[in-house]
Amino acid sequence: MELVTKKRVATSGDVRAVVNGSYRGDPHKLIRDMASSLVVELSDELPALADRPIWSVALKVFERRLEDWLVCEDVSASGEMKPVALPVTMLSPAEVVARQKLSALTTLYRYDKDGKVYCVMPRAKKNGRLFPAWQFVDPVPSLLPQVIAELRGVMQFELHAFFVTQQDELNELSPAEVLAGLPFETRHEVPPEQARILSLPVAERLKRVLDLAREAGQSMAD
Repeated sequence: MELVTKKRVATSGDVRAVVNGSYRGDPHKLIRDMASSLVVELSDELPALADRPIWSVALKVFERRLEDWLVCEDVSASGEMKPVALPVTMLSPAEVVARQKLSALTTLYRYDKDGKVYCVMPRAKKNGRLFPAWQFVDPVPSLLPQVIAELRGVMQFELHAFFVTQQDELNELSPAEVLAGLPFETRHEVPPEQARILSLPVAERLKRVLDLAREAGQSMAD
């Protein structure tokens, strides 16, 4: 029997994006890749079959992978607590590269150009990009490119203003807060009507922000 060759490993963010309906790639291909990775991992466990029946080995492999893909722990692998609020700080390119474990600054700049992240420029400066830290809080990284795509063509300061400005349509929450499902750390209280929006499923929160972004993108381009 010829074993399936190892595919690109699906990340937990990829899988959750498929579940939430926000995955930008081909979900069918991702499922095939996930299945292939399970076959490969199961083949690695084959020596254990001498002592255990195959169903026991398969169950253990499937359980381990599903836990990795679908369960969001309160404490990350790095030991950091899951944030309870969105940061308002700005990160330098070097800080982003270090925190996100990117290979190089050029990778970050390519992400910026491709609309996967966005930066702002300090006032009265022609260079010195800064990256709002909120956009790197899960699940924002998997959702942000879709929103930026609706705002293509607007000025950089308008893009940032859209994300961090409270909106009537969102019960005075900002699009950034709705995407993340978390209030900014500078918000002192979250009334029930805002808490209800923040607790909506990711797909519903994304839809609300996308609807607002389409309208804003058209008005800013006029």
